[in-house]
Amino acid sequence: MADSNNDLSNALSLYERNIKVSEAFYTPLQCLEVCLRNSLHRCMSNAYVEDWFHDNRVPLSNESMTLIAQAETALVHEPLPLRPGSIVAELKFGFWVGLLGPRYDSTIWRNHLYKAFLARGGKKRGDVHSRLNALRRFRNRVAHHEPIYHRPLAALHQETIEAISWMCKDTSRWAEHHSRVPAVLGNIR
Repeated sequence: MADSNNDLSNALSLYERNIKVSEAFYTPLQCLEVCLRNSLHRCMSNAYVEDWFHDNRVPLSNESMTLIAQAETALVHEPLPLRPGSIVAELKFGFWVGLLGPRYDSTIWRNHLYKAFLARGGKKRGDVHSRLNALRRFRNRVAHHEPIYHRPLAALHQETIEAISWMCKDTSRWAEHHSRVPAVLGNIR
């Protein structure tokens, strides 16, 4: 109620605006997450094997291995052996963004993951990680029903579409075409 000057009507208006923009962001954020995990999985599968999560040659941190184990545990009702695609889908966005962090710069980034970001001529790891980590935090605000109405939503939308384009121009165009964010922002201002 603080943002609404303790006015219930104003508070409800802000709440409704937040619902509308959060709902509209679902499509571009989903496209970003799916494109990222599929792009990184493809790079790692090409460099190692499809089930690279269990390949001892992959220099994954203990933290990353714990996240993989947690994803596998969550797939308890899946038939064994677990399909790599099931693990890919179960791993959290933070896992994928974490693979782009500084700890992996001299190993899997320089050897393999940079290839996922060649659609626009290539990107520096630090720039990719910084952008995707910021969008991960924003995505979490949306997913946890927190206020986002006060954020620079048009810029965040453009940054999301641009980040997708770093991996796949076609997916970026599709996400932009299907995104309702610009229309929703135009209708609630």
